[in-house]
Amino acid sequence: MRTVSRRQALRLAAFSGALGYLGQMGFSQAQAQKLLKIIAWGGTYGDAMRSSWMEPFAAAAGIRSEIQLQSSSMETLASLRANRNRNDADLWLSAIAPTSLAQSDGLLSPIPVDQLKNASQLPAAVVNDTYVGIWSLPYGIIYNAKTVPFEITKWEDLTDSRLRGMVTAPYGANYNGMFIALLSILAGGDERNVDPGFALAKKMKPNFSIFTTSDSEQIRLLTSGEVDIVAFAPVANYFAARKAGSQFRFVCPKPFIPVSISNVAILKGANVEAATHFIDFAISKEPQQKIAQMLGCLPINTMSEVSPTMREAVPASTEFRFLQEGVMASQLSGWNDRWQREIQR
Repeated sequence: MRTVSRRQALRLAAFSGALGYLGQMGFSQAQAQKLLKIIAWGGTYGDAMRSSWMEPFAAAAGIRSEIQLQSSSMETLASLRANRNRNDADLWLSAIAPTSLAQSDGLLSPIPVDQLKNASQLPAAVVNDTYVGIWSLPYGIIYNAKTVPFEITKWEDLTDSRLRGMVTAPYGANYNGMFIALLSILAGGDERNVDPGFALAKKMKPNFSIFTTSDSEQIRLLTSGEVDIVAFAPVANYFAARKAGSQFRFVCPKPFIPVSISNVAILKGANVEAATHFIDFAISKEPQQKIAQMLGCLPINTMSEVSPTMREAVPASTEFRFLQEGVMASQLSGWNDRWQREIQR
């Protein structure tokens, strides 16, 4: 008779427990042994995903996962298009605009929303068979209170002549064109009519000094003193800047601040069953609280608590606006070209 050591017995018990959990979820042993591959950002994002989602999910469900690094969602979209039918990833973390384009190109598998037990705890607008929201990023203005001659409270303040040459603004396509859409709405247009937005940007143009393409560039310019104001930035950039000094302020300008949704989609040819359960875990209350706190964003799960630090920067009374990023997606290239011609030059 074969004997089993204590260590082997513990391993078998743990494996049996994982399979029991998976059995309740409808998993087979073959599904449990599948490695989920997730296209996502690295750095702080990757660290937060591993700690908040991937490691706890592996411990609970016995399904390991790994990150395939992307530098931007639009670059990943181009790669998915070029390598159609040769993709080996299961999940893709992205923004609504590139995800919408991928869905139009037939690069995604439908998400079985009826199998997401935690979907009812999310806003209905961020759950569908194309994507599911995973966190939200509020955008506002960051400025140096020591060098800016007045308190900034509204978007219109960016046109004030006292700010000449003090402001950095995003490139047209940066943040998926959200700054252009915001200006358009403020000026009486919308995501389909951006002419008013370009007219408003031209009023701000004398105040713009540098145009940035990344979060890190914004933070560096602000903390080095090369600029005094960031015209449009996610609140996470403010938390990074505050490490360099208490003089930096984050403003939720009137009349509202835009909020972008980062989302997850299931790719064509993926292990849909395992991917669906990963999504359900990621959008549940505790994992949402943890990753939001680590990233400096808002949890998408309405049952999750918002950290005191975030609540101080973005009060509960803040007016939010979810932009129509799906509508913006097909227009982004044209917006970017026009922004370079009319605003950046």
